[in-house]
Amino acid sequence: MKKSILTITLLTIGLSTFAQLPFTFDIGLKGGINSNQISTDNNTINGISYTNFTSAVKSGFNIGAFARLGGKKLYFQPELLYCQKNSQSTSGSPTSLTQTVKLKTIQIPMLVGYKLINLKVASIRAFTGPAMSFAMSGSNVKSNLNNLALNNLKNNIWDWQLGAGIDILKFTFDVRYEWGLSNISDSNPGNIGFVNKGKGFTISLGFKFI
Repeated sequence: MKKSILTITLLTIGLSTFAQLPFTFDIGLKGGINSNQISTDNNTINGISYTNFTSAVKSGFNIGAFARLGGKKLYFQPELLYCQKNSQSTSGSPTSLTQTVKLKTIQIPMLVGYKLINLKVASIRAFTGPAMSFAMSGSNVKSNLNNLALNNLKNNIWDWQLGAGIDILKFTFDVRYEWGLSNISDSNPGNIGFVNKGKGFTISLGFKFI
C-alpha cells in the first residue's frame, strides 16, 4: 500500500512538472533480453536447514510498448511489457537443493528521464523509476527434490530501475539495471518455500512510430 501511494505521488508530481514544459509525445514498440539473478535466504523446511545459497545468472526476454511525454530535456516514460525472467539458486548444505524460478509477468515501469544531450537526430538519456509486475499463469518455483513442493510465488512484485539510453532518429536503445524492492517469493505459514529477491540487467531496442 505504501509503495502504491509513493508511486501515485511521484506520478502526480511528474505530470504536473511536465505540464509546465514544451510538450512532446511519442509512442513506440520495444523488445529486449534480460539476465537475472536471485538471492535466497536460508530456511528450515521439514526439519532440514538449507544454507549457503549461490545464484546463477539466467536469461529471459521482454516485449511491449512505451510512451514518452515531456519537454526538451525532462520526460516521463510509462511502459507496458510482457516479461519472462528465469533464475536459479543452489544450496550445498546439508544436501544439494537447486531451486529454479520462472516468472511470466506484465510489468509496468514508470520512469523519469533526462536528456543529457539532445540534438535533432540523436539524444543521450538517463532515467530511473519504479516498476510494478503482476505474475501470470505459467510462473512457478520448483526444486530438484521430489519431496519438496514449493508454493510461495507472490502475485505482484516491485523493482527499481536505473539506466541510460540513446535515441537515433526513430530508434531507441536502452540499458538498465533492476533490483528488487520486494521479494518475488516468501516463506510463511501458508506456503513452503524460501525468501527470494531478484536483480538483473536488461538491454532493449525500440522504435517510435508516433
